[in-house]
Amino acid sequence: MEIITPPYPKNSSSPRNLYQALCELYAWTAEHRDWANIEASRLEAPESPWISGLGPIPTLENSDKFLNLSVPDMFMSWQILRQIRERFDDVVRNYEAEIDWQSDACVYHRINIIRMASLLLNSEQREAKGEEFKAKAQRDFLKKVKKAFQEIENFQEDKNYGNSQIDFDNLFNSEEN
Repeated sequence: MEIITPPYPKNSSSPRNLYQALCELYAWTAEHRDWANIEASRLEAPESPWISGLGPIPTLENSDKFLNLSVPDMFMSWQILRQIRERFDDVVRNYEAEIDWQSDACVYHRINIIRMASLLLNSEQREAKGEEFKAKAQRDFLKKVKKAFQEIENFQEDKNYGNSQIDFDNLFNSEEN
């Protein structure tokens, strides 16, 4: 049984090294994608295909677009790429016996790692997930602002205006936060 692992960027990776690791991840994901979709279907995954298309093939020749990304975007790619490899290594450690490697539990973990790699590589899906996160963060922020204005309004309406205190601990540390 030969186990092919996804790439792992080093701490000292340059942007060009990171892009090269993403190219390697693309090849690794493309190699495992069909198998993962078949297994996901067998395990009755809620979506079909479980792993959608990967987008255009990255090559070292068209790395300029990646190399012009912001540092946080590159850091996110570096961090997720490392998490993919670390999770894969955990699966290998936990299911290294050949009989375990083919078990449904192991297959489930493996196809989800391949799906995570696909999401990293598919910029449209990643941007959509980023927009969802941004919208959620904005909603949460607006709830907090609304709550703060309500506290101020309640404070001003209080007959003992000078004696009331805003409960800042509850405002910033309530269960809703």
